[in-house]
Amino acid sequence: MTHDGRRSIGSLLHDARSRLAAAGIDDAMLEADVLLRHALGLGADRARLVAMLGEPAPEGIAAAYDALLARRLAHEPAAYITGVREFYGMEFACTPAALIPRPETELLVEAALAWLRDVGPARPLVVDVGTGTGALAVAIAGHRPDAMVVAIDVSSNALALAARNARRHGVAGRCHFVRGDVLAPLRARADVIVANLPYVSETDVPGLAPEIREHEPLGALVGGPSGTEIIERMLLDAPRVMAARSLLLCECGEAQADALRVAAVRAFPGAWIDMRQDLAGLDRMLCIER
Repeated sequence: MTHDGRRSIGSLLHDARSRLAAAGIDDAMLEADVLLRHALGLGADRARLVAMLGEPAPEGIAAAYDALLARRLAHEPAAYITGVREFYGMEFACTPAALIPRPETELLVEAALAWLRDVGPARPLVVDVGTGTGALAVAIAGHRPDAMVVAIDVSSNALALAARNARRHGVAGRCHFVRGDVLAPLRARADVIVANLPYVSETDVPGLAPEIREHEPLGALVGGPSGTEIIERMLLDAPRVMAARSLLLCECGEAQADALRVAAVRAFPGAWIDMRQDLAGLDRMLCIER
């Protein structure tokens, strides 16, 4: 309590962290911070939150924060509650129309930008397959001002969200959003293809965290009985639309490396094929350089 009997912002934060931790929410400290900053309208300004910890909570904030916590305690993801998630140093609007961008997917952005910098052409054409929020398309366009990007998704709602994020970051003029199945709509030759397609197997769905299973779009998660079916379909079609010297990067599940290597060799005989690990040391990104 502060001297006037009102609860301090620090007290609200401390109690929220305890409640989230007791409910088994991962990263309870970070999640409590994110939701309180949202309630206070501080956005990503954590330094301002820290500076306010000893201050009395503004009128109505305790009730508003409690309502946000109730949603998180019911396993609704924080990114859907706040409507935003940071990805590759950029803030993206998030809704249940698309998967929430994950840190491991940043590997695709890093690898694509490195290849474009080292061996890629000027004014490259980059294709983002299964764009979702548009995180890959927008991040690459934002860091390569000469790139043109085609972003494909089967969901018109996801494409609308991706276009919104492109406008948010000032790259809408270089990003074209196309509805279609995997690479089917593409006719041009791509210099880089990045893909974060559904790769969860049907048998793994019951074991997913409730945040994922009950709130994120399963159509963007589940790739089929083994999880690799949609990726394999993309690999078979990819040679049709890839430039003579080009790169394909695809996120995958940790147990799918062997199956996807076989599929990659079948689709790209003679190409350089590699599987790269994420920060946890798990197989996460299939790389094919043509």
